[in-house]
Amino acid sequence: MPMYRLACSTRDYAWGSPTLIPRFLGQEPDGRPHAELWIGAHPGAPSRLVDGRTLGELIVDQPDAAVGAQTRTRFGERLPFLMKTLAASEPLSLQVHPTSERARIGFAEEEAAGIPVDAPERNYRDPFHKPELIFAVTRFEGMAGFRDVDKTATILRLLGTPWAEQTARRLTEGPAFQALHAVVTDLLAMGSVALGIALADLADAARRAEERGHLGHNPSTRRSLDRTSVEREAVRVFAQTTSLAARYPHDPGVLVTLLLNHVVLAPGEAMFLGAGVVHAYTSGFGIEVMAASDNVIRAGLTPKHVDVPELLHIASFMPTPPPLWAPTEVGEGVLCFDPPVDEFRLYVGSAPLAGVADEGPRIVLALEGEVSLHAGGADERLVQGEALFVPHDAGPLRIGGDGRVAIGAVPA
Repeated sequence: MPMYRLACSTRDYAWGSPTLIPRFLGQEPDGRPHAELWIGAHPGAPSRLVDGRTLGELIVDQPDAAVGAQTRTRFGERLPFLMKTLAASEPLSLQVHPTSERARIGFAEEEAAGIPVDAPERNYRDPFHKPELIFAVTRFEGMAGFRDVDKTATILRLLGTPWAEQTARRLTEGPAFQALHAVVTDLLAMGSVALGIALADLADAARRAEERGHLGHNPSTRRSLDRTSVEREAVRVFAQTTSLAARYPHDPGVLVTLLLNHVVLAPGEAMFLGAGVVHAYTSGFGIEVMAASDNVIRAGLTPKHVDVPELLHIASFMPTPPPLWAPTEVGEGVLCFDPPVDEFRLYVGSAPLAGVADEGPRIVLALEGEVSLHAGGADERLVQGEALFVPHDAGPLRIGGDGRVAIGAVPA
């Protein structure tokens, strides 16, 4: 079975960058936002072959040759992962993804209710979970997982307001996950007057930080945590939240971001988001690999459908460190990002490259330069922004030339 070049489509969500994806593809920007380039077989935006078929149709026609008997047995006649390029110039929604069990149940419930799968109010568009890994091509920023509650309480106390002091106190009373669940529930139900006061306090704190280079006047923050490091983080947190408030002045989801880890990835770094991790990407260009699903439950920072009760039901409220994911080196200059999921792993490396991802279905995306590919007796060439599907039957893959690639694959 030969390798197949892929024609992929972009999604023009409002938060997308007008320049990053077009330039990656060697195209002139057209002024529209280009948020994501989908590379795979997901029916929401399937990649197409030269003959006009979708990648999904190829897999259904020849499943054992395309994905292999092992992948077919585990996941059915489909590609279990989806690759994307993601280019954010504005924040994405405050969101979470379900577990496999909740995805199956939620999908069945909405099917039984007769909600069209493409309806705006639909939560579960397929019966699959959606763990995801984002690899930073440029500096990439986001928020992910709930910060340690003691640290968050210290940051909030720097505001020096009754609301912030009360919230800080609630966060440190009782088990952390219960406190976070209660605080987030109340924040997302906050009335417009209280929300306006809290956001005005935030704006004032951010202004003080910018003018003075430090924060606050509340001596109660001089506790066990290092004040200087906490103040530096608070400056970033308040600035980010104030920016979000300017975009969404009536959205209580803005205040929830005060409780999240603020993550900055340097190029080449990655983070992994499992089920239940509340997150929102804010800026940058990256390669995203995920289980092939489009199930997103939103609670704010978006004009799209939100479902606060469902998010509160499926989110994890255990505090965690920032969910950075370190790779292992599997060859000279070849990194493997292998999170604890069955559907995917990601390889990133420079040519020449061989001996990795030698079986199962694979997608190769050229990140820079020009590369040559040899598998199954066939040869192909890719330049930056081009992608192809390497079927299981093609066997071991060798990559030469002068370039860098990302390879999505299914773990054996």
